[in-house]
Amino acid sequence: MSDQLKEGIFMRKRFSIILCSVLCIVSIGYDAINSSAQSPIKFVDTSQHWAEKAIQTAVEKKYVDGYEDGSFKPDLPISRAEFIKMLSSAAGEKVEKVEGNDWFVPYVKRLKELNVIPVEFPERYNEPLQRFEMAMLSAVSVDTTLKGTMLDAVKIGLIHGVSTTDLAPYGTSTRAQAITIIERILSAKKGEKLPIDKYAASAAEIAETGSNVGTMLGLKAKEMGTTWKYAEGVTVKLNKLIVADPADPDDPYMKLIDMRTWGKSFSKTDNKVIFANFTVVATEAGVGAPDMLPTQVLRQLDTSNEFLLTEQALTEWMRFNKPQTHEGYVAYALPNRIANLGIVFNILNTHTILAIK
Repeated sequence: MSDQLKEGIFMRKRFSIILCSVLCIVSIGYDAINSSAQSPIKFVDTSQHWAEKAIQTAVEKKYVDGYEDGSFKPDLPISRAEFIKMLSSAAGEKVEKVEGNDWFVPYVKRLKELNVIPVEFPERYNEPLQRFEMAMLSAVSVDTTLKGTMLDAVKIGLIHGVSTTDLAPYGTSTRAQAITIIERILSAKKGEKLPIDKYAASAAEIAETGSNVGTMLGLKAKEMGTTWKYAEGVTVKLNKLIVADPADPDDPYMKLIDMRTWGKSFSKTDNKVIFANFTVVATEAGVGAPDMLPTQVLRQLDTSNEFLLTEQALTEWMRFNKPQTHEGYVAYALPNRIANLGIVFNILNTHTILAIK
């Protein structure tokens, strides 16, 4: 073999080795870059936080950022401006960004154009966002035909209660909690059915209408706020009509019942408990009116049992010897087969429908 041929073969081998090395370096570099791009953004204050995963998702979707010091501040109360910006960015709304103290103005303007922010919404955007305001913006973001009440937001599954009876409408939310709501909004807008907090739905319905018959029985309440005349100068007003489920150990209203009045053979699964809250007012003109025993003149029909209450009970016997006001509940059991159709009370000797299909 000639020296020239040997040199050619050597050069080709050398070129192949160099090319292979270059390709390997390029490949390693690409993998390193790709790996770096996929590695999650770490904040100094989110490790082990309950919302760590949700925060990571939100940052990757680019509708929320951390702070320059490497923190996220997940438990910091969120302002109206911050939530509006998150809501707008998460929805993919394009706005012209503004620097300085008015950075939020384009986001506010855009959501007003979409009728998400109502005219009555507070203009103090740098103040903490209250939960009823968050419910308003969230519900209308999902469905612009809604009024944006707390009940609207709860029924969609956007808002849950802080306890079985409390929605804390005037409470505030943190940045982490706001992200949770934003993710629910995005899911709802995609048509996903969100889990609903039935206790929150009950509390929201009571706050808005005075009754939870819709949540509990699928009924419509009637006569809420109606006042009847008992005698000259004495009136009776219906304030609330609340349904409780004795089969649910967590039902918040069952704690009002003195369970010693619950018969041992009485079925919890076959009955509901109906609480009716009344206010009885006697003015000066009512002094001398006949005594009132509420269980005789404010009685539920078709009842299976009458219960004593451990607290918030309406006065059992009223003697109108002076001007006075009484407020409290009477409580009765009602078989499910009847409760599912309607609730009827005998109020001052008049059959009165309080809830119906």
